[in-house]
Amino acid sequence: MKYHNPISLALFLLAQLIPVACPSQAQPADTGAAQRVTYKVGFLGAPSFPEAENPALKIKWDEANMQRMKDLGFNAMQLNIAWAYRPYDEALNLEDVVALPERFKRTPIDLEHVTDGLRTPEKISARSALLKERIALCKKFGMHTIFHFGAPNNNQREMEPLEQCVLDPATVDRYATLIKAFGEKFPGVDDLLVYTYDQHAWLCSEDGPCPRCYGVPVDQRVSSFVNALAQAWKGINSQGRTWWEPWEISAGESFRTLDMLDAAAVGVSIHSSVAEVMIANPADRWFRNFLYLAAEKKIPVMGEVFMGGPTEEMEPYTHIQCPLSTLRQLRAVNSAGKLEGIKEYFGIVPNKEDPNLRMTGIFFHNPGVRDEEALAQLAEPYGASAAAVVKYWKAVTAAIELTPWDISWRLRRIGYSDPSHLMTAAVLKGASWKTPAWKSTRKSTFIQTDESSEPSFWLREDIQLRFECAAKKMQEAIDAGQAVRADIPKQFRGVFDASLTELTGFRVRLLAYAYHLRETNLADLMRGALKKGMPVKQANVEELKAILLKDQKNQGSAEPIAGALKMLEENRSKFLNTYFLPSKPTGAKDIRGSSITSN
Repeated sequence: MKYHNPISLALFLLAQLIPVACPSQAQPADTGAAQRVTYKVGFLGAPSFPEAENPALKIKWDEANMQRMKDLGFNAMQLNIAWAYRPYDEALNLEDVVALPERFKRTPIDLEHVTDGLRTPEKISARSALLKERIALCKKFGMHTIFHFGAPNNNQREMEPLEQCVLDPATVDRYATLIKAFGEKFPGVDDLLVYTYDQHAWLCSEDGPCPRCYGVPVDQRVSSFVNALAQAWKGINSQGRTWWEPWEISAGESFRTLDMLDAAAVGVSIHSSVAEVMIANPADRWFRNFLYLAAEKKIPVMGEVFMGGPTEEMEPYTHIQCPLSTLRQLRAVNSAGKLEGIKEYFGIVPNKEDPNLRMTGIFFHNPGVRDEEALAQLAEPYGASAAAVVKYWKAVTAAIELTPWDISWRLRRIGYSDPSHLMTAAVLKGASWKTPAWKSTRKSTFIQTDESSEPSFWLREDIQLRFECAAKKMQEAIDAGQAVRADIPKQFRGVFDASLTELTGFRVRLLAYAYHLRETNLADLMRGALKKGMPVKQANVEELKAILLKDQKNQGSAEPIAGALKMLEENRSKFLNTYFLPSKPTGAKDIRGSSITSN
């Protein structure tokens, strides 16, 4: 190409120097350069509704599993699962393992726990004995120990003013006392990890009814409280640190709080994105900004990711093999800025074959490892089928990363959704709670953060097409897996089959969502044409029939699709006045809040 105009030529040459953003740059470059963090934190077991449905996730704290963790490269252990519904009666709060002094037993919240049987002397004693066994086991294997809890414990109440307000001196006294008692009772614990806003911990709203907290910014209140807890812990353990998890506060509040934390006593453990730990969105702009600001203040930070098969995003599936996603998460957080540690967020099951978890071990031993090198090492135990297994893992990884996790937090727990969706108009249900983050910054990650707004035609279409894209790649992965299945070494066959079964279930649910969304848009187009006085396009009618047939096959049952198809053939007007119309929430098809298109 010739340029006769010198200005045009200069602009062209300048443009060549400016990097152009493109989808391939969404993941950090595979450069091989990497830092080595001080702490690699794991914990045993996963809270995926385990007791009734997946007892295999209750993992023994024994020498065999501890050796597996050490071999993977972990050097620190969170001592308890600390999940809201207390799987296996794991400790969630300090009060679960330390008896409250009599002078604190005055509030209804304590009486409620006694009534519920959560904090009887026998329960506290049993949890304490178990915790001491875990501490001793960790010390035997040279593991740094961290106890995770929520404070102030308000039982996830939203009725304010809260009984345990952090501006109430009695609340600070209560937790300083509990921490001192905890340190004396469990001398082998190195660090504490505390969250102050989520699950059973809760803070008053700045504009709420609490006379103490009204008009006082969250950052001032929470920093003062966390510093007090950290000082109490330092008084018991001079080498210990209190890590704080800023769950549920906004990005701005998290930045401002950093300015007021005691860097000598406090560290911060953060989700890999401002919204959540997310497989396909690690180390977002907030995460990188947070590391930058924390480094200025010399406050150590740990980044949280999913390191194994069990994740909060894909419950109850625990065998989805997407090891490249695991590597990309680890690489992304590790390259985002100065980190003191990388921590598992959901849970680890080390006593079975888990390519995602083994990929974590490969990264821990060599954080500069390249993709192909890591995959070759990961696949080596598969012998002659190694290359075919790598092809399968790559396709699964692509499918998981193509899934539109950003549509709604409710896409999580996808395995619980019912493929036989309602025949009302497809919605796209968001999730939101009364916290600063959900009412502000999390809207930058999740397209839908409420359950009431009607999605636009374009939003339905966007998510439908993205579901279909992910489902197509999943089918490629399933085909690749089926092709190699017979050659998988026997010791890995059961886990590999489970991965194929779960991926097939995942695909069924993605297609159910996609079909529901497209059926709704087609019905709306047909109704819209009639309202505008235009003829209904036969192409729309034929596409709707074809999709309903696909939907019927995907659901695995004749009804309710058969009745709809019959009506569409016999009485189109009646069909349009019966099916895929907006509706009020019914509660149907909503197992554990997992369905996002059925209202």
